[in-house]
Amino acid sequence: MIVDSHCHLDYEPLINNIDQVLINAKKNNITKLLTIGTSFESSIKVLDIVGKYENIYGAIGIHPNSTTGNLDKLISILELKKKSKKIIAFGETGLDYFYKHSKKNDQIVSFEKHVEFSTVEGVPVIVHTREADDDTISVIKKNLVKTNFLIHCFTGSLDFAKKLLDLNCLISFSGIITFKKSEELRKVVKYVPLDRMLIETDSPYLSPDPFRGKSNEPANVKIVAETVALIKQTNFDLVANSTTDNFHKLFFNEKN
Repeated sequence: MIVDSHCHLDYEPLINNIDQVLINAKKNNITKLLTIGTSFESSIKVLDIVGKYENIYGAIGIHPNSTTGNLDKLISILELKKKSKKIIAFGETGLDYFYKHSKKNDQIVSFEKHVEFSTVEGVPVIVHTREADDDTISVIKKNLVKTNFLIHCFTGSLDFAKKLLDLNCLISFSGIITFKKSEELRKVVKYVPLDRMLIETDSPYLSPDPFRGKSNEPANVKIVAETVALIKQTNFDLVANSTTDNFHKLFFNEKN
């Protein structure tokens, strides 16, 4: 069994072909998918999707690049969560200082509000972080005992990963680890213990080799698992089972 812990099924072309996407995933023994909201409108679509498909769960939130001009919609995100038990996280939230689409202060306010919601509802927070290491660490450290944090699609340094692990975060890796230029990231994969790791596609983005340039889909999370196994010089089943167990522990509080 494998879980795709982060995809965007409300995005094209996935939204128009969900039934086939699920067939493809099933062929690769992918049993659960977590589809992620990135705006209030996107989160409404996520709510609709999880209501229609048994093995799809959802997270809702406002992406850091979309916070400026949308802070007033945050309370509506909390109200959406109350409509379905299949919404199992808030996010993706976090901080992105690379694109500068939103003001830093607005991003921090939004991030902390998502953490507040997660504390109230008893679910984890899914974090996007890019070129914002110090502020990301600061927000997490300030709220450490309140909730659990999953760092999605990790692309940072080994030092940053170590700091996040010290704060009890889980770290998720995507198809980026298959790219030829991702040597430093593969060193992070090798370092992060399997019991602190999840895997994802971030589809329809970040198709792994050999599918770069094409639309990504949850079926390709199997390639991420295979690559982790190669990097760690372990067997595929151990990676698949460990990351699936971690998903269940984090989001459903299931223990072996």
